Amino acid sequence: MAIIKLTGAYDMHIHSAPAPFVRIGDSIDIAMWCAEAGMSGLVIKSHFESTVSKAHHARRALQERFPDFKIFSAIALNRGSGGVNPRAVEMALGLGAKVVWLPTLDAEGHAKGFGQTGTYGFKAMTVEFTPLRQPPPGAPVTVLDEKLYTVTENGALTAETKRVIELTRDYDAILGTGHISREEILAVYDYCVAVGLNKVVVTHPEFRAPNLDVKTIEDLAKAGAYMEFCAVNCFPIHAVTTVEKIRDIVLAAGVHRSILSSDSGQPWAARPPETLRVFLQCLHEKGLTPDQLRIMTIDNPISLLGIN
Repeated sequence: MAIIKLTGAYDMHIHSAPAPFVRIGDSIDIAMWCAEAGMSGLVIKSHFESTVSKAHHARRALQERFPDFKIFSAIALNRGSGGVNPRAVEMALGLGAKVVWLPTLDAEGHAKGFGQTGTYGFKAMTVEFTPLRQPPPGAPVTVLDEKLYTVTENGALTAETKRVIELTRDYDAILGTGHISREEILAVYDYCVAVGLNKVVVTHPEFRAPNLDVKTIEDLAKAGAYMEFCAVNCFPIHAVTTVEKIRDIVLAAGVHRSILSSDSGQPWAARPPETLRVFLQCLHEKGLTPDQLRIMTIDNPISLLGIN
């Protein structure tokens, strides 16, 4: 077995401070660790805000020592961004964001998986803001329009969701499905195909949200969607899957339609580059080749991010 290195790799799913959740480092810390490990770039994610400013300051901090290291920003459509909010999406994309995630912590699919929005079930990852002179947060966010629910087999999307998809296409960005449900993912993907958005990544299909079955994963991959499998889902805190199961699902989806990310930044995981490296090493020990790992951590991210 080879020792897997991170040379040239991209991590398309990393969390950083500041955030309402405890993080292992800020964007500058994390970008520096990744660059020092020989990686080529990363995408900074936040459940709570656009990461345009986080990415900007990290780029400036690394510019002299690692001028070629790429740091991409993103936006997730939770309450901090106004929910499924085309205006926030257009602003983020106009400022260079490369990924738009549909609702995550505030998604109806997340509430089904974890019992409520805003939490993973333990204190370090639970939003504890107390509203001041405001009503409690509203219902979980869905991308489906209940009034049009029976229009298509997979349900009908809200006008705001359609506009978000169209903006993502127009800016040649990536749409991540976040923590929405299987039913919502199918409706979203139908519309993406209809309007010509071909950069769709199903976010950690193995996780409790959305917890897709293998047949659905296979079907979406064959239709052209990418699957993103995340290292931290094998770590003890989440422990929703095993390396062996991810290997099997990767092979079912196909390496050319899969990407491997850390989804790290939490204090209960290793630093993001080591979290990703150990994940890749474990997958290699369980049978995936270095070439297969390269496709999922270098080739596919380069294609999705539009790197020349």
